[in-house]
Order: sequence, then C-alpha cells, then structure tokens
Amino acid sequence: MEFCEIVAPSIKELFVQQVEGMILSGQLRPGEKLPTERELADAMKISKTVVHEGLRELHRLGFVNIASRRGVTVADYAQTGSLETLRAIMDFHGGIPDQKTALSILKLRYYLEAPAMEELAAQHTAADMAALRALQRQAEEASVRSTADFAEALLRYHRGITFLSGNTITPLIFNAFATVNLAFWQEYIASEGAARCLKILEQFTNCIDAGEGAAAAELLRSGLERFRQDRVPQDKNISGAMQP
Repeated sequence: MEFCEIVAPSIKELFVQQVEGMILSGQLRPGEKLPTERELADAMKISKTVVHEGLRELHRLGFVNIASRRGVTVADYAQTGSLETLRAIMDFHGGIPDQKTALSILKLRYYLEAPAMEELAAQHTAADMAALRALQRQAEEASVRSTADFAEALLRYHRGITFLSGNTITPLIFNAFATVNLAFWQEYIASEGAARCLKILEQFTNCIDAGEGAAAAELLRSGLERFRQDRVPQDKNISGAMQP
C-alpha cells in the first residue's frame, strides 16, 4: 500500500477559493465593486501581493473584471468564463454539477457527438470501424470489472467517435468534460444496467457501420433524454432543447 504526498493549498489558492465561493453563492453579484487590494489584504490578514496575484487569477478565470481606474468588479462569469471556470463551479458544488449546469453539459454532449456520429457514418473507412469495434470490445471487457472501469471505457468509446469523425477540436472539448462525464456515466450504468448499456453500444456501432448516422444521433438523443429525466427532472427536456 502506498500513501500519496499531501500538498496543502497556498494562501493564494485559498484566497481565490474564498472569492470564487462568494461569487458562486451569490454573496457577490455581477457588477459589484470589490474593496481595494490593501483593504482586502488587511481584512483577510494576508499580503497585498497575494491579493494582487489572486485577483489576476480570478480575472483569468472570468470571475472578476479589472480596470485601472474603476478597480475590480465582479464579472458575469457565464459571459466571461471558460472551461476552467466550469471546473471551479464543479469544485464549488463538490464535483457534482447543479441541475442547470448538468442539463447544459448534456446538451453540449449532444451538440458535439451527434454531428460526429453522422460524419463518421457517412465517410468511415474499414480502419475506422475496426478501431471503433476495438473500443466496443474494451467496454465489454471493462463491464465485468467495475462500474468505474466501465465508465472509463464508455468515455473512450464516445471520445473515439469524435476523433474518428476527423474533427481535431471536438475530442479536445470532449476531454475537458471527462471528469463530469465519468460521473454521469457511472450514474447511467447504475440506472440502465451494464447489459443494456452494452446493447446500446452495439446499436451505435451498427448504425455507424451501416451509414445510418441519423439513427445513431437519435439513439444518443433518446439516451440523454432518459438520463435527463432521472438526473434533472424539472428542467426542459433534451428533445425540446435540441430543436432548431
């Protein structure tokens, strides 16, 4: 048995976490002006340098705006943030997205993967299908080991679809949501059962191999909708959200 090194967060990281928490909890609202760096340093009993560096980090994450004459104000992170901002939001919620964020991630998953399925179905090669079936076999093998292993294999399979479709950017975006998608897939496996998950995986592969991209995309949509009904029951459904 090996024990890992325990690394304590720095003062700057603790400062950033505290301000993030105040923004995400609504204690600090968009447009609200923060105290000066000196006032923050005095109030929090930390150095002005730490506050300065922490505010720059919060600005990079999209949580605050910094203007030379107006000082620091709280930003609308939904408009100024990035994928790193999403990670901060997830951390604030204990690694589990709130319902609004969860639904947004499900929608994004559909927007990313459905076109990839259609593209791969329309122009796949024999090598593409061999690679996809290899990923499917890996999922089958993982399904008997553990839920965590199976979830990771499902992630590799679906990421593989985006990669094999030929889009070089989509897999990178897909990777950015790996942690939350793994959590979702573990929930999905528990809800659907491993046998049904493997059956759906086989259907994905067969649809793509047969050139039936629209059918594969519909299978994806219906699966996301079932999960949405269990995970975020009171929100707008995936079906309505996906309409042009």
